[in-house]
Amino acid sequence: MNEGKSEKTIEAYLRDVKLFLEWYAQQTDHSIETLQQFELNDYRKELERTGTIKTANRKISSVNRFVDWLYEQGIIKEKLHIKSIKDMTPLEFRGLDESVEKKLRKEIYLAGNKLHICIFELLRNTGIRVSELCNIELEHITISEKKGTLKVKGKGNQWRTVHLNKTAREAIEEYLKVRPRDKGNKLLIGQRGALKRNAIDLILKKYGEKIGVNVSAHMLRHTLAYKLVNNPNVAITTIQSILGHRHLSTVAIYTQTKQKDQQDALESID
Repeated sequence: MNEGKSEKTIEAYLRDVKLFLEWYAQQTDHSIETLQQFELNDYRKELERTGTIKTANRKISSVNRFVDWLYEQGIIKEKLHIKSIKDMTPLEFRGLDESVEKKLRKEIYLAGNKLHICIFELLRNTGIRVSELCNIELEHITISEKKGTLKVKGKGNQWRTVHLNKTAREAIEEYLKVRPRDKGNKLLIGQRGALKRNAIDLILKKYGEKIGVNVSAHMLRHTLAYKLVNNPNVAITTIQSILGHRHLSTVAIYTQTKQKDQQDALESID
């Protein structure tokens, strides 16, 4: 049943099943062979009452796998299933507000470091992951007078092509004028060679501290995604391709709601 899962995943599965069996034993004197759908429904209510939605759904997934196994082995006669719990709470905004983004951008430009400007503008205008940013090589970039593209190697070693807008193109071109020429093929070169993800976050953190805000590369990805999701002229499939998600449903993590969104919506009602 492990299907190549990690040791921690297997341990969590066994722990979840053990908890379910202990709960079941408290509910009835009958064996697991007599398991009924209403009992699974009751267990779902128990999980919903006693824990977080994320933890409850993980336990539900484990129990469903166990129940599937019981059915496959002929131990129970009906195929039973627990529905996952839907979280109706609006997702918390994990990006930067527009005013904060502008302040951050101002600080970076005032410092005048072409490398740092390039890092910021690539993250801000493409939404690439910090790991993808670190792996960019010179040959992955194509820039002409009026357009540009970036080849990105994402999760699962899947390649995608991302458009470079004017701001991103200019940031790259300005940085290339001062980039060390004898430090390899990676685009982003620091004093000790190609930059790694911790260096990127340290750079952004330094500028964030100047304006009193915690900043990370991931927050810039969420900032762009939020703008795209809230632009009625941008198709969700386009957002999926830009951000490099294999499944369309994953884009839902960016349908975040800021408190101001709710305030504006309610204030608009006469």
